Amino acid sequence: MVDDVIRAGDTGIRVVNDREGDAPTMATPKAAELAGTDSVLLASPSPKQVEPALDLGLRKGRRVGLAASKNSLRRNLLWLASLMVLMVLAVWFKDPFMAFFAPPKPVPVQPPVDLPALELTFERVEGSASNIFRYFLDLHHESLMVQVDDLLRDRHVRRDKKVAPELLANLARSIQATGVMDLREDYSGLAPGIYEFSDLSITIGAATRRIKVLNQVEPEIFGEARAMIEKFGINELGLAALAIEPTVLIEKARASLLQGKKMWDEREVRNENLFNAIRAYKECEWYLETIEPKPPFYGEALSAKTDCIRELQRRYDDQWFLAERSVKLREWKEAERQLKVICEMIPDRSDERNRNASKNLVDVERHLSTEE
Repeated sequence: MVDDVIRAGDTGIRVVNDREGDAPTMATPKAAELAGTDSVLLASPSPKQVEPALDLGLRKGRRVGLAASKNSLRRNLLWLASLMVLMVLAVWFKDPFMAFFAPPKPVPVQPPVDLPALELTFERVEGSASNIFRYFLDLHHESLMVQVDDLLRDRHVRRDKKVAPELLANLARSIQATGVMDLREDYSGLAPGIYEFSDLSITIGAATRRIKVLNQVEPEIFGEARAMIEKFGINELGLAALAIEPTVLIEKARASLLQGKKMWDEREVRNENLFNAIRAYKECEWYLETIEPKPPFYGEALSAKTDCIRELQRRYDDQWFLAERSVKLREWKEAERQLKVICEMIPDRSDERNRNASKNLVDVERHLSTEE
């Protein structure tokens, strides 16, 4: 009840209001009498001094403050829970936003592919009363060597070069696929009056096999592998002319020489004739490469080829100068004409001079299209 006093030791607590609302600020006389001299509420406050009152939390403002505090706590808990859910979802679904800030993943390095190692030695000898022919091929440590000796035609050729590991890997797989590694080591027979001998030693990876065929029809599998090996050596070293009779090679060389001379005489007729003359002289040289002794016109072909190469380079330099001048003067039509002449003079797209002219021609044509 209002004005009731509750004592706790020497302290007295007076009820000033038992309803919601503002508490009275002045002490009543009845309460002062009941409280006694030791109560802090006995003295009547002056008009300018308001007696402090104990708030029991019954006023409306206090209850609103507690509710606001509870609402604030609830909002904080909900915000924290939402943040945790978002983090879980980001990890679970690999959110792109999180991935953007993540450190870049290192690019996995592909281990080198183990190519099957291939080493082989092959020898084929054909002997008779009139001739001895020997073909020898050696392939070790990516180095290929072929030697051919033909006594009847007086041809002795030796070539060697480095071979790309990828080509050797393909050759190893092809040879292995024939089944030659499963053949027995010796196939010998008798054939009067002739001597035909093939000896193949081959290593693919850790497998090694040596097969010899003497005076006997070679097994089909062996013949397939042998032809594959011989073709590989011929293609890599340019020995196809060995399969042609020397007299035929000399005639082909003479025809190429005459063609080269014709193209040289007509070098002013068409831009590509000088390039074709060089090609004809190179063919002449190739035909005679395995011929010993060389025919008298061999030196003429070499000299003519050198003259053609020198003249073609001179014309290219002059034409390139004219093209560059036209580009600097922004005379795009003239630059286009000069560059097209270079492409006609040197039609081989693998030639660096042709590639340079073609690349600049694209840029010049782009300028022409923008001006139209």
